[in-house]
Amino acid sequence: MEFITSLLDALTTDMVQAINSAAPTGGGRFSEPDPSHTLEERVVHWYFSQLDSNSSNDINKREMKPFKRYVKKKAKPKKCARRFTDYCDLNKDKVISLPELKGCLGVSKEGSLDSFPQGKPAGSNPFRRLV
Repeated sequence: MEFITSLLDALTTDMVQAINSAAPTGGGRFSEPDPSHTLEERVVHWYFSQLDSNSSNDINKREMKPFKRYVKKKAKPKKCARRFTDYCDLNKDKVISLPELKGCLGVSKEGSLDSFPQGKPAGSNPFRRLV
C-alpha cells in the first residue's frame, strides 16, 4: 500500500509540474482530461501516454526502461520496485497495456478487470490496493 501510494504521489507531482511548465516535455502531448476520471486515473493516462512513444497503445520493453528507473528512484519501499513491472504484465506478452497499468497501480474502476485477457496468472498482484 505504501509503495503504490508513494508511486502515485510522485507521478501526480510530475504530471502537475509538466502541465504547469511553460514548455511541456514529451512533445506536449496533453489531451483534455475526461471529467469522469479520478485524479489517479488521469495521472495513469498521462504517464502511459508519456511512455508510449510510438503510440502503439502498449508499453514495450524499450519504452518500459524509463518507467523501471522511475519506479526504483521514486517509490518506497525500494524492495517493492524490483519486480513491480513484471506484476503489471498480467498476460505475460512482454508489453503493458493501459488496463494492465491501471490495474497494477490499483486505479481501475470496479468491474474493469474483466477487460484483462483470460490468461492472467492465478496468483494475486501483491501491489494491488485493497479496497
